Amino acid sequence: MDIVKYMQVFAGALAISLFLTPTVRAAALKFGIVDRPDKDLKAHSAPVAYFGGIAIFLSFLGVLLIVSRGKLTGFHGLLLGSWMVFALGLIDDLKKLSVPVKFFVQACAAIVLVLSGIRVDFLGNPALNIIVSVLWTVGITNAFNLLDIMDGLSSGIALIACLVFFALGLAYGRIFSPTASLALAGACFGFLIYNFPPAKIFMGDAGSLFLGFLLAALSMTESYSYKNSIAVFSPLLILGVPLFDTLFVMCMRWKQGKPVYYGSPDHFPLRLRRAGLSVRQVLLTSYSAAALLGAAGFAVTLLSPIMSGALYAIVLVLALVAAVKLSNTG
Repeated sequence: MDIVKYMQVFAGALAISLFLTPTVRAAALKFGIVDRPDKDLKAHSAPVAYFGGIAIFLSFLGVLLIVSRGKLTGFHGLLLGSWMVFALGLIDDLKKLSVPVKFFVQACAAIVLVLSGIRVDFLGNPALNIIVSVLWTVGITNAFNLLDIMDGLSSGIALIACLVFFALGLAYGRIFSPTASLALAGACFGFLIYNFPPAKIFMGDAGSLFLGFLLAALSMTESYSYKNSIAVFSPLLILGVPLFDTLFVMCMRWKQGKPVYYGSPDHFPLRLRRAGLSVRQVLLTSYSAAALLGAAGFAVTLLSPIMSGALYAIVLVLALVAAVKLSNTG
């Protein structure tokens, strides 16, 4: 597929998303499907329409079905797993599900991916590869769900990650990952226009869980170790922002003696807000971090093992410093 066709994939998903997002918003407002503010995590001043995830999902799916025609390796597994996670999120938006039920369905969707051939293969042991693939998929799925706590945050970070995966797929001659990455990027961009602060619509769990699941899957369709073996950890950098936020929140809740899966104001974007940054400044900071980490993730696939190891170490040190500073923010 040449670059013109790739741009058509992006433009098609963007156009569908730009049409569907306000359509879904109007329907949500008409039927009272809105997210109402509270005194804790939901600081918006008025009810905001839900179900933006429907627009993202259908925009991505529509374009990928047209382009791939179901012939790309792993497509059917990706399609079925995506439907499972999207439906899970949709139901959870309407009626909150228990944590065990959500994890069970996510694990089943991850197993569908594995059975379709979308999994990690670098560990040598088939059983271990399957276990790590399932844990990675469930972890990233929930990381994006946790990150969706501010207008424009989760969709913007997902857009940046998609562009990095597209660049990697294009550089190393893949077909499926750059196509799917651009389709998801276009869907996210169209939604982001309406989700950027002040948001006119939220994606809900249907959107955030779907984004996390798709990005976890896309990360496992790439090949990273053309230059060195430790480049297989590149996705840890590319998806570093949601991973950092998840681990940071888990540590803070553990220190406070709270369950790690309950909502709290410990997310790093909320702490940046309390430190005096505006919402748009927090977004700019988060987008910049995602772009730099994405560039680092791409770089480790090109560098020698020593240089790649040094880059990983630098990122780890900076992440630890950031975590310590943020933990001291009231």
